[in-house]
Order: sequence, then C-alpha cells, then structure tokens
Amino acid sequence: MTSRIILLGATGCTGSLNLDAMLLCRGLGPVLAGRNPAAMAALTARHGGLAPATADAGDPMSVRTLLRPGDVLVTTVGPFKRYGHPVAQAAAGQRRALHRLHR
Repeated sequence: MTSRIILLGATGCTGSLNLDAMLLCRGLGPVLAGRNPAAMAALTARHGGLAPATADAGDPMSVRTLLRPGDVLVTTVGPFKRYGHPVAQAAAGQRRALHRLHR
C-alpha cells in the first residue's frame, strides 16, 4: 500500500500556504482534504488535478475513514483548540483499529 500525505484544511489560508510549500518547495502531491466537496474539487482542478477528499474536523469519523496505514496527516484546521485534539484522536483511533485488524 502506498502512503499518502493528506492536507486537511487545504482550502483555508494556512492550508494554502502549506500546499504551496509542498508543491513548490518539495514537489509533493498531497491529497487535499476539507469539508466542502465543491471547494475541494475546485482547488484540486486549479492544482493540476491533485486528489480531493472530503473530511470534516468536526466529524472525527470522517477523518478516521479517510486515513490508511502509512498515511501522513497534516492538519491546518482551526481553531486548533477546538479541532486539533479531535483530529489527533481520530488519527490515533484509526491506527489502533488497523492494528487490531492485522493481529
């Protein structure tokens, strides 16, 4: 399975800065994730058809469903005090669930 870099919050100001750094400075092609499917489709079209994904930091299960083994999650969703911990828990929960499946 191929690992992916997932940029959650890609349509926001901080997400845009991170996307520019990933594309221009590093040559990376992250999966662009956010809560609005139309905004994600428009953003990916502007950037050469990068893969879009829908996930909402307010719905940790949607973040958990997005992640696969080996993925790297970069989150720029704010306010961080409100969404940072639930997103981290969703990512950690996905790892635990996958670990149980592969025992």
